[in-house]
Amino acid sequence: MRPELKDTILNAFKKLAPGRLLDIPCGSAWLGCALNNDAWEYYGADLFSHPATPNFQRVNLDQNIPYEDGFFDYVVCFEGLEHLENYHHALREFYRILRGGGKLFISMPNILNIKSRKRYYYYGTFYGFPHLIKMPEYGEHLHITPINPSYLISFAQFYGFNLDKIYDIPINKKMYRFLISCFIIKSYIYLKCLLKPYPLKKFLVPLVSINLLLNDNLLFSFQKPLQVDCVGK
Repeated sequence: MRPELKDTILNAFKKLAPGRLLDIPCGSAWLGCALNNDAWEYYGADLFSHPATPNFQRVNLDQNIPYEDGFFDYVVCFEGLEHLENYHHALREFYRILRGGGKLFISMPNILNIKSRKRYYYYGTFYGFPHLIKMPEYGEHLHITPINPSYLISFAQFYGFNLDKIYDIPINKKMYRFLISCFIIKSYIYLKCLLKPYPLKKFLVPLVSINLLLNDNLLFSFQKPLQVDCVGK
């Protein structure tokens, strides 16, 4: 994971009220070490790593997650969805195990940045997603599922989440060579949206931000709405 992404994640967590957190897939459990604070109740889960951390479980994200409904205040899935056969199932499970008002954090490779778009144009696959000439062995950590950010947002909302934030991550200086391409894309979208309904503008404009067009990774937070019991109605 890029240091800039880690720093952005840690800065986001400094602003949160501590609670019960599931880190899946947790890898080396670096987040648990960084949040070394008795106020946080950290749970790690992974299929292939086994860090020496309390509350660890071996979990396959393509299957049901073995925790009760509404058990966590926070769920984080950093650089995990692109390894899955079915990220839709994971999103539904994240929603189930979060309490009302709880937050989901997701980071993933950005297939819509300029570099990745150009690679797809020339090679037919996105940057960071190899052609599977030879299928990977079970347990190899290859990116097998490119996820369009607009699809992630749309399906997370379809499964009940509200988009909370798309985080700005410090951009690699080398990526600024693509600035002209960025402004061409931004101008095209703005012009196309002039006569479009407001909901479409609201949806498309963040997807042509400089952060999204130039970053190798994306970081989102989603929130599960508070569950209101309509007693007596």
